Amino acid sequence: MIEQIAPVFLFVLIGYLFKIFKEDISYALTEFVIYFSLPALALSKIRALEFNDVIFKVIIVSYTAMFVAFLISLIVGKMLKLSKRDLATFMIVSIFGNTSFVGFSYIESLYSMKEIVYALVYDQLGSFVALLTFGVAIISWGGGKKEGFRRDVLKQIFLSPPLIAIVVAIYFHGTSFPPYLEGILDKLQATLIPLVTIIVGMKLELKALVNYFRENVIALFIKMFLVPLILLGIMHIFFDMSQVWAKVTFLEVAMPPMTMATVYAIKGGLNKALAINTLALGILVSFLSIITWNFVIG
Repeated sequence: MIEQIAPVFLFVLIGYLFKIFKEDISYALTEFVIYFSLPALALSKIRALEFNDVIFKVIIVSYTAMFVAFLISLIVGKMLKLSKRDLATFMIVSIFGNTSFVGFSYIESLYSMKEIVYALVYDQLGSFVALLTFGVAIISWGGGKKEGFRRDVLKQIFLSPPLIAIVVAIYFHGTSFPPYLEGILDKLQATLIPLVTIIVGMKLELKALVNYFRENVIALFIKMFLVPLILLGIMHIFFDMSQVWAKVTFLEVAMPPMTMATVYAIKGGLNKALAINTLALGILVSFLSIITWNFVIG
């Protein structure tokens, strides 16, 4: 499993060192990811999904987990007396999980490539869609965009390249594109994981780690321990936890904060240090937490 997760640390290190010794080009890389890498992933994977009752159960669990995380992080953030900007950041890192790169790596390591389809559904039709709608609304609110707030949010939602790609992929569900087009999509989506993790490395500020340590720890406790514990109880009531899809879906609930949510948060003007540090600490904590949760459900 270490070998599966190791690349994320390597790419973060590459991004950080490039920023230190060369320059920070994270903005340009972020634009490429949003306009090319993510749409290519959606167009390639969602067209091939087989929609059945299990798929809809996975989606229900994903939105339930995010709703629970939203309520808890909002209440706790208010209790901590966080500013609007910090509260929005705190909520973003508490709600959205790294259900793609880190999630796929853990699922492949603990189960197999076959079970990644459940993680893909959780990520693309759960976490990702919620980020581009509800998440964008939180970011826009916390970023202080008062004038034209609704217009800006609607524009970001409906003109978002990844979301448009998801809609197109659902429309062409089950359709095979010409081989040359499939090849282009494969090459573009292959750029996603290296780029988003390099972006995180370029945004990493190690000196600021202690500035929001309390918020980091509390957000990670909510995201990786409290919410999974609540969802485990809910899933035990309604689903058979001995089934592989249920185990994979639960592990997705317990993943650390999402890389792309952090990228969007920074782009939207939220607290960069709080978002980046929670993301980095979450990846480290996941080595112990995911193994522990997998033992519990196993």
